[in-house]
Amino acid sequence: MFLRKLLVLNLALAGVISLEVHADELDTLQFKAGQSFQHDSNIFRLSDSASNQAVLGSSERSDTISVTTVGAKVDKSYGLQRFEFEVNANRYIYNDFSKLDFTAVNYAAAWRWSLTPAFHGNLTTDRQEYTDNTSDVQNTGQLNRKTNRFTLLDAEYEIDGPWRVIGGVFERNSTNSQPFTFEGDSRVRGVEGGVKYIFASDASLAYRFKQGNGNYPDRVSSSMFASDFEDREHEFKLDWPISGKTAVQSRLAYFDRAHDGLEARDFSGVVGNVSATWKATGKTTVTGGLVRELGSYQTTDSSYFVDNRIFVAPTWKPTEKTAVLLRYDYSRRSYKGPLPGFVSIDRRDTTNLGSIAFEWQAVRAVKVTTSLFTDRRKSNTPGFDYKSNGVNVSVLASF
Repeated sequence: MFLRKLLVLNLALAGVISLEVHADELDTLQFKAGQSFQHDSNIFRLSDSASNQAVLGSSERSDTISVTTVGAKVDKSYGLQRFEFEVNANRYIYNDFSKLDFTAVNYAAAWRWSLTPAFHGNLTTDRQEYTDNTSDVQNTGQLNRKTNRFTLLDAEYEIDGPWRVIGGVFERNSTNSQPFTFEGDSRVRGVEGGVKYIFASDASLAYRFKQGNGNYPDRVSSSMFASDFEDREHEFKLDWPISGKTAVQSRLAYFDRAHDGLEARDFSGVVGNVSATWKATGKTTVTGGLVRELGSYQTTDSSYFVDNRIFVAPTWKPTEKTAVLLRYDYSRRSYKGPLPGFVSIDRRDTTNLGSIAFEWQAVRAVKVTTSLFTDRRKSNTPGFDYKSNGVNVSVLASF
């Protein structure tokens, strides 16, 4: 049955290529359908030292994945109100490891509300499910799917002049398909508040204080694990359009997580990111940046990780209908916070992720993309290194 539907979709896509869609038909309501095929040489991100036969029951570690996508998007304004909604259903079919087949339904919705021109805000919610190739699972040879949900109600009041008062409430959830992951599931509910200043150049500087109460669902408190925690964060954000060709966005924060009854799991430190976009020429744009993150990673010899990443992503558009996209990410991650009585193994990982893609806007409504990628992780701890290469071909139609 699914193969029949897939064949119908492919024929539909072939037919759409011959159509042109007027811009006004895409403004308010859009539908999309797509098909992609990706070959991955190491879908489980296994170390070279791992025995495929013992771990997977197969001599192969590569596979070809078919992804069928259907979705819809609405963007409509009514007076001072604006409503946005997008939903996508993605069906993943693995050629060899069929036990990994799944369907992900992702969405993003927003109400850009306004009571008066000076008092406005956002009610947003989204869900993203994806295969987390970097996730370490306790059972080698398993693939983890991570689902992140985030809901935010915020408000901004424009005081006389450039000052704004900002605040909001939020809920953030993260779950894993594998029951035994070192990062674990988490849920946080909190509030935020602060001030924002708008410069005459349209640059903005904002300060927020965020406080959240969280827990690790289904985790029982013990001498090794805490079930509840509290997050505190002082955050500064700067958006700076330096010129018509260059813009900078940055975030600098101090984050602190305190676990109820188990101080050994606590962690804190500076986090944030800075990214810049430079329109070098009419056909070339370069984006790059730095990212620093802290995250929970609970074993006997670690409680959290510190991740520092640098990336660069140039785009070249030789014609109006074609584009070449490159991206390179380099990260260094270290694991800290051993429990009392346990010796830290001082694990450190470096990851190199590179890709090159070619896009072709076949007609107004259809985009064809081909790409190559390489993903490598080196670790000073045996068993956590891997190498993977892949190729992807996709067609996406919007109508």
